[in-house]
Amino acid sequence: MKQSILKIKSISVGLCLASLYACSLNIPPQDQFSDPDAITNVTNARSLLASAYSSFPHYEYEFSLLGNDFVPTSLSIKDVSVLNLYNWNDKEISKLAPTLWIDYYNVIAQCDGLLERMNSVKTETTNEEKEKLAITSEAKTLKALCYLQLLRIFAPAYDVNPDAPGVILKSQLGIESKQRSSIRECVVKIKEWLTDAAQVNNTSSRNGWCSQDAVQYLLADLALYSGDYQGAIDAGAKILAKSNDAYFTVEGINSLWATNSYSGRIFAFNITSTYYASIQYSVQEGDYFMINPQLSFCSSDVRKDSFVYPFLMNGSVRELLGKYNRCNKLNQPTAYINIMRYAGAYYIVSEAYCRRGDTEAARTLINHYWHCIGVAEAPSGISNKALLDLIMVDKQREFIGEGVNFFDLKRTHSVDLKRQSQWGNGIVGSVSPDDYRWTFPIPVSEYRFNKVEQNPGWSSN
Repeated sequence: MKQSILKIKSISVGLCLASLYACSLNIPPQDQFSDPDAITNVTNARSLLASAYSSFPHYEYEFSLLGNDFVPTSLSIKDVSVLNLYNWNDKEISKLAPTLWIDYYNVIAQCDGLLERMNSVKTETTNEEKEKLAITSEAKTLKALCYLQLLRIFAPAYDVNPDAPGVILKSQLGIESKQRSSIRECVVKIKEWLTDAAQVNNTSSRNGWCSQDAVQYLLADLALYSGDYQGAIDAGAKILAKSNDAYFTVEGINSLWATNSYSGRIFAFNITSTYYASIQYSVQEGDYFMINPQLSFCSSDVRKDSFVYPFLMNGSVRELLGKYNRCNKLNQPTAYINIMRYAGAYYIVSEAYCRRGDTEAARTLINHYWHCIGVAEAPSGISNKALLDLIMVDKQREFIGEGVNFFDLKRTHSVDLKRQSQWGNGIVGSVSPDDYRWTFPIPVSEYRFNKVEQNPGWSSN
């Protein structure tokens, strides 16, 4: 996928940041966003879509800190702002929130700009018509992904109150004065975009484009988020039907962090720059944070080879994050940021089975995956709660360092989040499931200029 922003005629795919910070959703008018005559063929349309993909924000490290993936090391104090984020300092969260809001809406604006111009795209061959349909489908999928992330960050958990304020649903490119739609309304709209995208038979040999499989994965994830467990099972089953046990070997899992496109990935953002470098203090001394000791990998677990990086710090071997961090330490390039992979579908569907009360179906499904990766299988007769606990803990282990656990903890809001001391040797505090900080503050630009409702607990001054 192209990472450079192509200028075709007078396309300006980046938004006017000054306008964004003054009032973040008052996107510049169409003629300022791009030349209406610039997007007239599939090549130009694909180029604009590529820039939208490359603009997608990546804060997986920050959300992993806010979740329960890491504990501080002896070096954490050397980056006070990040340590404060780990400790849920409200000022650090307030600093992060506007950037997240603006970055996701930036991508949405680019998708909207492209979708508004797709009717003007002319095609001359059957392949070009297929490409036009694929581009439209991908733009809707990427837009849906952005909105789902915004909901997860800026709205409370769905089941707490689905009619609570969600986020602002843009209906067109340009200036709009709108209030926040309810979480329920946002979910309906996201599902609508994904359902439209699913009608297009869009496959790709490259991981950097949102294929039809990515659409089904997002539909399953959205259904789980909103408590539609049968919907999660139905969409997830379509993904599992295409899974291959070869993806769950040492070689297969290692391939997730390699530079080549890989069939074991469902979707991954293509990058050309260094990724996840912020966790490392130095190559010689180690990292600011290490893997939570409660998430240790057994010796037979085939994920351990690439997920964990043993490193000597303060006289002991510590388990630092592997994955992208390992690549950086070994001076290996990273070409993809994994967002969706087949393992995720096992956790989505097995959790949905559990929450629907079908313990045996959940056990059979997750045991297949655990057998493949060398993890002890859940025994016959296990209680529903015990199985669900096993699934959630191992899902955290599966996606450690990828920013997933924070959103699972927020969605399920069933346990306190512990904040641990150096090396995980003690507890220094906890965050209750109903703490206001789980739901990030709406940026000043929105509640001050657009009169958008602020989230409870955060200042509106």
